[in-house]
Amino acid sequence: MIRFSQRQALLLQLLSEVDHSMKGTDLAGLLGVSTRTLRYDIARINGISRENIIESTTNGYSVERSVYAEVVARNSEFSTQLEHHERILLYLLSTSDTTIYDVMRDCYLSESVIKASLKRLKPQFEDHSLHLSVKGSTIHLDGDEVHFRNFLGSLVNTAMDAVVGQNDRVARYLPDVRLGDIENLVVETLRDHYLEIDDIRLSNMVVNIAICVQRYNFPIEDDAATDLVMSNQSEMLCDQFLVGLRKLYPDRPLSSADDAYLRSIIGATLGLGHGEPDHHSDSCDTCLTVSRCLDDTVEHFGLVIAKEELYGSVSKHVERLMAHAPSMPYFRNTLRESLRSRSPFLYDAAVYLADKLSRLLGIFFTDDEIGLLAVYIGLYSEPAPNPSLVTAVVVCPRYRALRDLLLAGLVDHFADRMRIVDIVSSVAEADTCDCDIVLSTTEEPSHRHTCVPISALMSDLDLSAIDSELLRAGEKKSRVATASAMKRFLDPTLFFTGGSFDSWRETLDFMCEAMERNGIVPDGFRESVFLREGYSSTVFFRRFAVPHAMDFLAYETKIAILIPSTPIDWETSDVSLVLLLAINEGDYDDFVRFYQPLIRVLYDQELFTELRSISSYHEFMKFLDKQVSM
Repeated sequence: MIRFSQRQALLLQLLSEVDHSMKGTDLAGLLGVSTRTLRYDIARINGISRENIIESTTNGYSVERSVYAEVVARNSEFSTQLEHHERILLYLLSTSDTTIYDVMRDCYLSESVIKASLKRLKPQFEDHSLHLSVKGSTIHLDGDEVHFRNFLGSLVNTAMDAVVGQNDRVARYLPDVRLGDIENLVVETLRDHYLEIDDIRLSNMVVNIAICVQRYNFPIEDDAATDLVMSNQSEMLCDQFLVGLRKLYPDRPLSSADDAYLRSIIGATLGLGHGEPDHHSDSCDTCLTVSRCLDDTVEHFGLVIAKEELYGSVSKHVERLMAHAPSMPYFRNTLRESLRSRSPFLYDAAVYLADKLSRLLGIFFTDDEIGLLAVYIGLYSEPAPNPSLVTAVVVCPRYRALRDLLLAGLVDHFADRMRIVDIVSSVAEADTCDCDIVLSTTEEPSHRHTCVPISALMSDLDLSAIDSELLRAGEKKSRVATASAMKRFLDPTLFFTGGSFDSWRETLDFMCEAMERNGIVPDGFRESVFLREGYSSTVFFRRFAVPHAMDFLAYETKIAILIPSTPIDWETSDVSLVLLLAINEGDYDDFVRFYQPLIRVLYDQELFTELRSISSYHEFMKFLDKQVSM
């Protein structure tokens, strides 16, 4: 089987899915690498396969279809190469007491490579409360089994992020179990008991069970299971599932501790039981704390919410999290990335709420859990009034139900684009009102506003005329608002191009210092930016980052812009553009209206590639004025 690196496999997939050549700069942008690295990867792909799978022409790069099909036919699936340190990591998870010589023999690696990899792995293990010691040739990995499983869960979670070769990566960590078989067993058992489960809880339950079965020969500690008081029916469900699991994996018998542990996982995921007798008093305290945190969040972001529904749902969710999260080695929210990138303001509200809850309740929130908080906030929030709607005054004389009929038709067709501020009898009255346009059923001209003549009975011709004028008026409002925002929020002294940065921390230090030097932010701003980044990465689409403080600390709202000469290593991404936001609370609504079209531009790969080539503040402003106002 041909083994490509993760990035090489992704490159092949991208080219195989398009029917035209792609420019090197576009491909490099999508992959988050330099064009030089791209050329190296293409040479490696062609060299490994001993065929010119990827062709280079004056129009760019493309896949040679016949050669690609032949390579795929020879290899049932492309497998990504296992790095040296990962091979050793997997070995140590199953053999925690060993020697360097055993690793050399079993992993086919040299002594120097093993020692270098162990140094690299040590902090990774320590992050999960596992201690790696090397004395002479002896290697020992020590820790509670629950921590081994938590570590394995984090590895599987990372593997699930893979765009290409996901199944192959997951199979490395769970080689002896099949997720599909366990899922079928869960679904069948629930069906027999007339129960259903949502997709997120189902996938998490399946992986948690798989981790338990994979590590059956390392029994979990007796106190790892959460004590749940379940009904007889719930106990019967767990019994039926465990019998089915034993039939599915007869050669992987579970210990009594793991049996109890799996019961707690099933019960917690399905909400089948409750905890100790003092549960009610604890629940009341939790609800009060959650309510205070939500009050603060709602006020901070100016959210319009259905209070009873939101507060009740979040309180119940936090109670479940407090009771069961420590026992779950794996949790993943498949909506996380789309929420983070497509609903950034709701996601930021969720991060803010998570920080408040974490401080008061001692809960650690992962990106995935923050994503669920964002779902709750989104479900029970009303959209804020849109000030960019075109405002209109309608001119229509009073006559029977004519006004009601006309207003109903206008609302039916244009409610999402136009806000009617008044209905009057004459254009002269309309000229005394503040609005963007006048819709008149009379033939009088307006001396102050753009006037669209329409019939009181509204024909298709009238609808077309209103549509055209709304488009023009909307673009005009957008241009005016954008020009005002650009003038207020952007500053040539906070625009940086070139320069090379070794890490995201170094980048943020540089940009925060520029903000401080210009008197934009107080001393606590930098700490708040790092706190926010610590909760959840602010990288979007693996190519640009929008870091910002947890709170609205700025003296005035500004955006610092950095276009580095080489991509910045930002955890798992290579970032080619950084926008550091400093927001003053009084500017929040205006900033949101400017930020949303700006981010839409960055989502567009072609426009993002064009933006990366900009070298001056004047060019940047000209580019934004053209693209954001469109």
